[in-house]
Amino acid sequence: MTEVDDILTPLSGWLKEKKKIALATVISTWGSSPRPVGGQMAIDQNGEIIGSVSGGCIEGAVILEGIKSLGDGKTRVKDYGISNDMAWEVGLACGGELKVLIQPLEIEDNIIYSMVESIKKRQVIKLRINSETGLRKIDNSIENQSSCYDKLKNEFIHIIDPKPRLFIVGAVHIAQELVKLATIADFEIILIDPRDHFATKKRFPSCKIINDWPDNALSKYTLDKATHIVTLTHDPKIDDPALIYTLKKDVGYIGSLGSKKTHQKRYERLTSLGFNQNELAKIHGPIGLDIKAKNPAEIGISILAEIIHFRRTPND
Repeated sequence: MTEVDDILTPLSGWLKEKKKIALATVISTWGSSPRPVGGQMAIDQNGEIIGSVSGGCIEGAVILEGIKSLGDGKTRVKDYGISNDMAWEVGLACGGELKVLIQPLEIEDNIIYSMVESIKKRQVIKLRINSETGLRKIDNSIENQSSCYDKLKNEFIHIIDPKPRLFIVGAVHIAQELVKLATIADFEIILIDPRDHFATKKRFPSCKIINDWPDNALSKYTLDKATHIVTLTHDPKIDDPALIYTLKKDVGYIGSLGSKKTHQKRYERLTSLGFNQNELAKIHGPIGLDIKAKNPAEIGISILAEIIHFRRTPND
């Protein structure tokens, strides 16, 4: 799973204002890099920025190179070392190295606009960049699953996955805490509950709410590997339709709240409906990492921690 902050959408707004923009992209790292490969920062002609490439320790130098690239129109690759003292300032244990590609964009940059449209549609973006010339090409034939730099070809392959999406079924107290935490972690959050007296903007001011039965609500969306679903009501009438619908889809994480006894009953109900053991094994239940959580906030932490662990664990 390759995902970084979306700076392309706000950057496209700058382009529409006819601003001159340079785009800096982390293409290779070594050691305790504060930003992953694919991390980006946009720089305008006045030194204003969107995003970051290092968390603060080399931003100034990259901004200067970005302004230079706007002046001469040339793409450049710069290597930056992070000393132990610099690393300490940005919360790292030790230093590292970054290789950053810096390129001026066109005022009418159709590549950027096309990528922004793909982000809106939750489509995977596969971009091939010549690190010497700056030539860019969207290439869906690329087989890579993650961004990487090919030193021999002097080429960067940039893979951008859809923003993680979290469907929460059940407007319960735990859901309130989970929404807060998932918002901080930059998930797109959609709360589903047919009980409109529970799922209200007053109780859930910062996420999209759908007052409908889960299977009907979910059918309006394209579900993908960046889709994660948790059911929290304990009520089979609400939780089970969500599970029945999503177990047949190629989604990411599926989790259900409840004790081992509750989960066993859930397992038996779904088995009676024809689901096999492999399908039911997709359900994380009881939900969340075992951190001995008791109150709603702690349970929300355990759930989000398990989702993050699931997302960051490489597929076999």
